[in-house]
Amino acid sequence: MKKIMWVIVAAMLVRVAAGAETLQDPIRAAVQKYFDQAFERLGAVAARNPSVDSLRQDMKPLVDATPGFFGGTLIDTNFVIIQVYYPRDFLARGFDLKKVDQLTAFWKKMREAPTPQLSEPGHGNIVQPRLIAMRYPVIVDGKLQSIVSMMVRTESFLEQTGLAGAKGYRISCNGVKAEEGGDLSGDFTGFDLALPATQWRVEYKK
Repeated sequence: MKKIMWVIVAAMLVRVAAGAETLQDPIRAAVQKYFDQAFERLGAVAARNPSVDSLRQDMKPLVDATPGFFGGTLIDTNFVIIQVYYPRDFLARGFDLKKVDQLTAFWKKMREAPTPQLSEPGHGNIVQPRLIAMRYPVIVDGKLQSIVSMMVRTESFLEQTGLAGAKGYRISCNGVKAEEGGDLSGDFTGFDLALPATQWRVEYKK
């Protein structure tokens, strides 16, 4: 019994220490809050079990509450896009996300243990801006029914969290550099965040 109590106390101390560390670092707190809120909104969409016909209506509250929202999709259990939020993106319907090599690990995880997912910041190109993608499984009777996904502009994420105002920043996803900007030479602050299906390390210089 005493050993169990010590384990509980130790776990509580770890959470208190992590909370204190977050309070001392406003950017860390802002990044955590950003994704907490984003996945809460996306989870509310998933809870409605959206269909091809209802996706746009079901996603409207999320769109209105998410600065930098770029697009949303409904994905079937074979990782194929079956509906899009904006009619402008109609060509994406029918696209097989399994063709994207960077999503192989995410798709494998979604099939084996459906949970919310956060991708690394995409680099973008002439046609598509830099984006961050989030996915949320729709579970019905314990089985994966579909997946709802949304993309936000990376620039908006940087502005919302305060990273845009830093002298320099770098974001790594699962140990691989994904996004950086400014000058990060000399002393800088860094922190790790365990986010849905991935781990980000954020480093910045005030």
